[in-house]
Amino acid sequence: MAFIANIALANLIERHCREQAPLPESGDAGRPLAVLERLGFFTPACLPEDEYKQRQWRHEAAVLFLTNRCNLRCIYCYASAGDFAPQEMPWEIARAAVDQVIGDCVANGALCFTLGFHGGGEPTLNLKILKRTIAYARRRTSQENIGLTVTGSFNGFWGKACRTYMLEQMNELSLSFDGPPEVQNRQRPARNGRASFDRVAQTLTALDNSGLAYGIRMTITPESAASLAENIRFICNRFHPRKIQVEPVFAQGRAREHSIGAAQPDVFLRQFMTAYGVAQQSGIELFYSGARPDILTRRFCLAACRALVVTPQGEVTTCFETYGRDHPLSAPFRVGVYDGQGGFRLDHDKIGKHMARTVDEIPYCEACFCKWHCAGDCAIKASRAGQVDRFQPTERCFINQELTKFLLLEKIKSNGGLFWVRDKNTEEKSDV
Repeated sequence: MAFIANIALANLIERHCREQAPLPESGDAGRPLAVLERLGFFTPACLPEDEYKQRQWRHEAAVLFLTNRCNLRCIYCYASAGDFAPQEMPWEIARAAVDQVIGDCVANGALCFTLGFHGGGEPTLNLKILKRTIAYARRRTSQENIGLTVTGSFNGFWGKACRTYMLEQMNELSLSFDGPPEVQNRQRPARNGRASFDRVAQTLTALDNSGLAYGIRMTITPESAASLAENIRFICNRFHPRKIQVEPVFAQGRAREHSIGAAQPDVFLRQFMTAYGVAQQSGIELFYSGARPDILTRRFCLAACRALVVTPQGEVTTCFETYGRDHPLSAPFRVGVYDGQGGFRLDHDKIGKHMARTVDEIPYCEACFCKWHCAGDCAIKASRAGQVDRFQPTERCFINQELTKFLLLEKIKSNGGLFWVRDKNTEEKSDV
């Protein structure tokens, strides 16, 4: 629940809760407290359930990092995609991951298997394995009489044949795209240094024409932050994604090499707030991962609970950002490996340590009003030197708080301007 109160009312509520005094029966002090009582404000709320303890290591999705190769050379790429010796997932590992998770789905009574593609490169550059894996997943799910959803994160820099295939096979997808030509071409050039905008725009137009559900993932650099609202306007005027996710650049990989840090928080915040209204006018949801007032959870990310995430080398990771051993922070997130015999050998002690990172175990977050929404933020971004159990506050804490406040005010405004009550049926969606 969220509502707007002046200092006097806030102090009255705080004093009433601290002293556990009976509600005043009448008078100016009693009326607002009585209204809040009727709304259930003073009824102790149950803490969010720990989904890991509920479901343990049960998967309904396989997310495959097919390759570290890429046809773009984004200036901020966290994986420095294309700079290392090529790695491609072999068919043996892809098939094993699909078999493992479909087996879990059948054993646990899941109605649908999700096959996702992600990683530190462009998945379509390992197109042979991508196609073979999708075809295999269709056969296996048909045999087991369960549904199949095919999804993934891509750059959209596709030729005509690849584009046609992907639009036929995907149920939904996310496309990385930074906006107008001058921004997209500067931040996301092709590997030969040429412009990427036209080809990606063709993919976005094809997505719109096909009716396929898709979202856009936009990275904000210090240089592009000041034009964020206009860049969102450009996208909304030309394309029709369901959602647009905007995130400040993460200083890893090529971003660190090029000394590209996060945008100034005040600039990012001001631009996001303007862009939010722009997107809303077009019926498009604009969001940022750290501000999610609709969600109550103990964990920022539930990907590891729901998805078996496998790198090209066959290692199992609990984080989409850790594309493989080359990532300097990957060690605590690598929790298993392909066993060479059609299965995966998992380190359950390491999994348990990783899953022990809940917001109620982070003292820094104790008094934060975002505690059960942000839930300690992304582990790899808010951990000291990649140590999952050592929380390190960052500038994202301030951004998370300010945008959560902004979104709460937007919800109050859209609900008549007095208060907003969260829909208890709201559930967190998987990142897969």
